[in-house]
Amino acid sequence: MRDTAKFPEFPELSVIDFSNTADARALASARHQQLFGAADDGYIDEYMTAIEDLFAGRHPGFQPMDTAYHDITHTLQASLCLIELMHNRNLANATPVIEEPDFRRALIAALFHDIGYLKSVEDTEGTGAKYTHVHEERSCTLAREFLARRGWNDNDIRFVENLISATGPRADLASIEFRSEVERTLGQAVCTADYVGQMSDPCYPDKLEVLFTEFAESYRYQGIPQTEWPFPSFEALLRSTPDFWSSFVQHKMEVECAGQWRYLEHPVSGENPYLEAIERNLATIRRRIDRMDNRADQGSQAAANSAPPAQPGERH
Repeated sequence: MRDTAKFPEFPELSVIDFSNTADARALASARHQQLFGAADDGYIDEYMTAIEDLFAGRHPGFQPMDTAYHDITHTLQASLCLIELMHNRNLANATPVIEEPDFRRALIAALFHDIGYLKSVEDTEGTGAKYTHVHEERSCTLAREFLARRGWNDNDIRFVENLISATGPRADLASIEFRSEVERTLGQAVCTADYVGQMSDPCYPDKLEVLFTEFAESYRYQGIPQTEWPFPSFEALLRSTPDFWSSFVQHKMEVECAGQWRYLEHPVSGENPYLEAIERNLATIRRRIDRMDNRADQGSQAAANSAPPAQPGERH
């Protein structure tokens, strides 16, 4: 068995405060130190502050992030999931090896992967959720502009763009022009962290209703008739979630993302706190679906009991 001292424990997800960057900064800095034997050069604080400012509306030209689901909590959940995946992967001596510059670019891609929901100060219609269907492309554009102003070269910016492009349900990782195996591996890792980070959120079952409101705003913004919405109601979204996990997400994680989520397992105990949290959430969602079905059955029975007796010749 491996020495547990080599694998510092990650806190329980439920005790991490994802509402601001304080815990995320500390955990990211600790993992950087453990992986590379030295403190970072200040970039973790720099870009944590930058993303906090962007979400809070302290960046010139942009309003505060106003999406109810895709908020800073989700961004930090995805970012810390990515950090833990990269940390465990390197300590497992997986190849290709993630070097410090790769770790840096991947973390910044995770931090910036949803900034495409931001609205400019001139944009007064609705919320940023209307951009759901194009937010990955908008995130790439805004990240390029932001990083270029900070002196990043085109090669590093494109690295970040390719990783951002790997997120979202419409992303086809096989069609992204990754330029190296490291870039491909980290695209798979960022995609994994985006899905697993959000679905392991202890509040995920309660957040599905606001996720539906974001989808609905985007459908309306695109002019899609409600009869053609993939999820015509919150109940439809809730009911589809277990199958979304088993049929879509698990396939994407295993095939497109090459099973990167296995590195979220603790290398000594074999436990995977992220997948355990997802299973708890799915159990909660299934119970809620069962309650809906029970209420519907009770309503149908009550209606049947209150109906007048059928007359001879009536169609049942």
